[in-house]
Amino acid sequence: MKVAKTLVGNCVSVAGLVLAWLVLGCAAYADTSREAPNHALILGGGGRVGEAWESGVIAGLMEKGVDLGEMDRIIGTSAGAIVGARVAGRMSRSDLTTAALARFEGPSPQPTQLPPPPDLTFLVRKLEDLNAGKLSEQTVGIEVGEWALKVRPIVSEAGFVASFKRRFPQASWPGGAYECVSVDAGDGSLRVWNESSEVSPASAVASSCALPGFFAPVTIDGHRYMDGGVRSVTNADLARRCKTALVLAPTVGPRDALAKVSVKRLDLELGILRTSGCKVALIVPDAASLSAFGGTLGNSDRAGVALEAGRNQGLGSAGNIVGLVSH
Repeated sequence: MKVAKTLVGNCVSVAGLVLAWLVLGCAAYADTSREAPNHALILGGGGRVGEAWESGVIAGLMEKGVDLGEMDRIIGTSAGAIVGARVAGRMSRSDLTTAALARFEGPSPQPTQLPPPPDLTFLVRKLEDLNAGKLSEQTVGIEVGEWALKVRPIVSEAGFVASFKRRFPQASWPGGAYECVSVDAGDGSLRVWNESSEVSPASAVASSCALPGFFAPVTIDGHRYMDGGVRSVTNADLARRCKTALVLAPTVGPRDALAKVSVKRLDLELGILRTSGCKVALIVPDAASLSAFGGTLGNSDRAGVALEAGRNQGLGSAGNIVGLVSH
């Protein structure tokens, strides 16, 4: 049972190290038909440490009177999808930080011994092919999806989704501004879940966190969906044409493998936003936050100190952010 609790309770943290790799190009994607918003909040993936840091940053901003729950659009990917749902659901500052450090435990899988780490060689090779221009974004999505459907996950799909139902038991969508991102494991296409999608928050967020190689793609309406990081850790370009955008990107700076790819892709996305006329503010881990992480996003035991470092960073950033997000 103890092993199972670690596997399910830390389901996002297990993905922290690999999420820095899961950044694909920001080529074509399906625009939503929604009117371009004034202000967008974009929350990137980063495992349990990234979730804690983003929550701390937002809590620090809230202490200074910056209410990100009022943003016109809140876009979350993977761990950012978790944080975004809480912000859009108008969680109080104290509840937000408490939730970021909570462990959600589930039933014991069989066998009870800790399985060997998943072999991510295939996934990494496909991402390298993408970055080298050998494969398109959609082709990589299809091939990674095929692989994700075959590899044995560390916990069942049902157990994985159940852990998110405990996080988000409500049936109603967190708010009209909230969206989260996943990728269709069948055809490699982008899927942006929002209030009109008629899906439960638990299922949508779980699909955004279903890291290939670790967790099985999540079934929604007969389709299987995997982590939105298969397209991009941040998916910031989805907010193009907005007036302003605040981007939190915990994967910038940690010493995880292929972190430079993450930075490069984020730079491309920010360029898309700016070209569309959007004014962008970017918050990435500062030196104190990186020290709190231990230099990597993979150590979930660092979540508490990462949250506090994020809070301090939020307090220090509030003066630059308040004008950007004010309506």
